[in-house]
Amino acid sequence: MRTDELIAQLSGRVGAAPKHAAVKRLCLALTIGGAVALALLLVSLGARPDLAQASGTAPFWMKWMYTLSLTWASVVVVRRLGDPDTRVGLAWWGLAAPIAIVAMMGIGQLMVEPLARWSGLVFGETALRCSVTIPLLAAPVFAGLLWAFRRLAPTHLRLAGGASGFVAGATAASVYALSCPEQSAAFMAIWYTGGMLVAAALGALVGPRFLKW
Repeated sequence: MRTDELIAQLSGRVGAAPKHAAVKRLCLALTIGGAVALALLLVSLGARPDLAQASGTAPFWMKWMYTLSLTWASVVVVRRLGDPDTRVGLAWWGLAAPIAIVAMMGIGQLMVEPLARWSGLVFGETALRCSVTIPLLAAPVFAGLLWAFRRLAPTHLRLAGGASGFVAGATAASVYALSCPEQSAAFMAIWYTGGMLVAAALGALVGPRFLKW
């Protein structure tokens, strides 16, 4: 049998990959990783005691809109980075837009408040806890994403690792919002975003080691 005939015969036996298989795998990784992060949060910090009342306020939902929009946008970026034939393109704007909007909200909030209140708006009472907890809660989510990448084929490993770390950080921030008592847009713009960026930096650091294929 000629080589080209053998290749054609073997390739004909390979079935088509299920539609949206990569997205489903990424969503499964996020679901499992997010559930582990939630369990860790409840065991360590617990939910905020006034969660029922807080869930009826605009700042509570603003945090979730911010973190969940970044989670979804970064999943799109990660999915495209996992396909060597797909360019990320305008998907980067899906990440930049929510960050820019919340940053402008934070700046606007500071501009209308007296200088004496800036420290409370920026640091709140839990700045250190927020900046540490989000990267820690991102760890199980990032581990799940590494599992998901076993069926993908990234070529820019450091960039894919950083994007995966950002997905994990955004998911972790969504979970952490259940415990966070802060209501300032300035706080969210700095410390929530900072926690996600720390997770992204760690992902970029370790990503190339685990994403090789």
